[in-house]
Amino acid sequence: MCNPYLPGMKILDGSPEYIIIEQADPRLKPEEWKQGLSKILLRAKKQSLQRIQAVLLRDGRNYENLANELIRRGFVYYSSKVDVYRNLSGLTDQTSMFQWLSLKDETLTEAEFIEIWRECMLLSDNTPSSLTMEQHLQSVKKELGSGWEYSCRVFYDNKGPKGISIPHIEPGTSNEGRLFYFGVLPQERFKGSGTKMHGQSLSFLKEMGAEYYIGSTHLANQKMQRVFEKNGCEAKAYTDVFYKYFEHK
Repeated sequence: MCNPYLPGMKILDGSPEYIIIEQADPRLKPEEWKQGLSKILLRAKKQSLQRIQAVLLRDGRNYENLANELIRRGFVYYSSKVDVYRNLSGLTDQTSMFQWLSLKDETLTEAEFIEIWRECMLLSDNTPSSLTMEQHLQSVKKELGSGWEYSCRVFYDNKGPKGISIPHIEPGTSNEGRLFYFGVLPQERFKGSGTKMHGQSLSFLKEMGAEYYIGSTHLANQKMQRVFEKNGCEAKAYTDVFYKYFEHK
């Protein structure tokens, strides 16, 4: 959503835990960036934020200046990603492909969901996260708000869990579908299941009212990029992610 701190940026407010800022305008000027960062960092101090994530367009006109300013202010490079786009208007319904449960169902507990999520992250080609699983789930609760439980879904077959998906409408929009996280258990990889579960996740988004899907994965994760391609997603942008963590006394 638009914000008074950073012209040309999208801001996702998860305070007091975190703030995510994403560059939306490739022409963003260094002076606007510096002034906006100063306001965000002042707010971080006042609210005792735990972390700030900044996402820059790699092909932005002033990328080097913006990235250097982040590093000068204590941000650390985390990873490079590719963002993809998929129009959902012509998507075939796949909602019944796999059985699934959400945290709205009494038979699935938060502890079980966190453990399956943790296992899905094992041996991933994505850069490892520094957050605990509890912090990841707290981010889901904060970002998605009321009804977050229904978005936390586990895929099953008759042998047990296969993977997880967290479909939702992006806050501040009415029709942008995203997956807060999508992952496949290690033993289910290389079987084609990931493509099918991701396709079913896109159907979840369409069912929720999304008109299009924005996804991302780390550049090193070639497997997920192939899943995107098989499900009709096209590369939209290449980004670099930076983090700044705070220790408040």
